[in-house]
Amino acid sequence: MPFVSRTFVKAGMVYFVLSLIAGLLLEIDAVSLPALMPLFWHMLMVGWITQIIFGVSIWMFPGRNREEGFVNQKWGWLTLILLNSGLVLRLIAEPALGYSEAQIWSVLLVGSAVLQVAGGTTYLIEMWPRIMSKKQQRKKRKRRRES
Repeated sequence: MPFVSRTFVKAGMVYFVLSLIAGLLLEIDAVSLPALMPLFWHMLMVGWITQIIFGVSIWMFPGRNREEGFVNQKWGWLTLILLNSGLVLRLIAEPALGYSEAQIWSVLLVGSAVLQVAGGTTYLIEMWPRIMSKKQQRKKRKRRRES
């Protein structure tokens, strides 16, 4: 399993534990944080499930280059960085927005969404060539050889 895939799975496990803790806090009414419910769902769905899916799919579908390293796996690493930085930014900005009227928290929340969408886009850039049909791949190789 490539290192980038293992990192996705490990990050997903961390968010799984964090979402479990948030879910327990919600159930026992231990914290009166209004933004805890959306944070719980984001940690569960984006942090855990999405990252497990991304990591396993990068591992299971044959890649462009099987060599390790950031340059050879750049789109996978960019996906990991963008997705996690957007999620962490959301975990900071959303509760702060509930307690403060400052404009900066709204801007950071929008920034977190932009980072997560960018992470999804880099994932598509990484995966699209991997899921092309064999016929499309042969045509593409033939065009490259002819030029």
